[in-house]
Amino acid sequence: MLPKDLTKDLKDRLKSINGQVEGIIKMLDKSDNPAQILNQFKAVNKGFEKAQHLLLDEVFRKTLAIRIAEALETCPGNCGQEEKIATIRKQFPNLNLYELTDKMKEIESIYEFLQTNTEKNMQTITLTIDNMVCQGCAEKITDILKELEGIKKVKTKAIQKSVRVEFNPDKINESEIENALTKSGYEPKKAVI
Repeated sequence: MLPKDLTKDLKDRLKSINGQVEGIIKMLDKSDNPAQILNQFKAVNKGFEKAQHLLLDEVFRKTLAIRIAEALETCPGNCGQEEKIATIRKQFPNLNLYELTDKMKEIESIYEFLQTNTEKNMQTITLTIDNMVCQGCAEKITDILKELEGIKKVKTKAIQKSVRVEFNPDKINESEIENALTKSGYEPKKAVI
């Protein structure tokens, strides 16, 4: 979704360009001076370029900023991509439109690498929680765990009184997961599989 102020600005620019095009048509009908007609064509082209630049700059710059932040969050400090991420982050404020598209491709490949690498390192723990007595408890446990950094998936089964947690061991460990539940009044025990 485009921001409303950007959409309004683009529509205003296009309406102005439309007026310029209608002016060119009138000039052609009158067989006016070709040099003036050419100037109007140049003005229309410049208007389209500005509108295009505004759209691309807004969309790509924001998207790149988000991707840089996500890459920084995903990289625990020893992912092998720190230098590349730091370089893009440093260059970011001064990138021109065409560099933005190149850096988007670069950060996307870094982000894909990080996602794949992170998924390979994920671990799973299954806990039994005897005092999980209803679906409301299961939902509360899910909410508690999803707030913790490093938790990827939580699957609770109220009937079996169990919770399965997929997590990134670089960001959180089993004991921290169990402690978060204990602090919230639950009694987790590692399930025997």
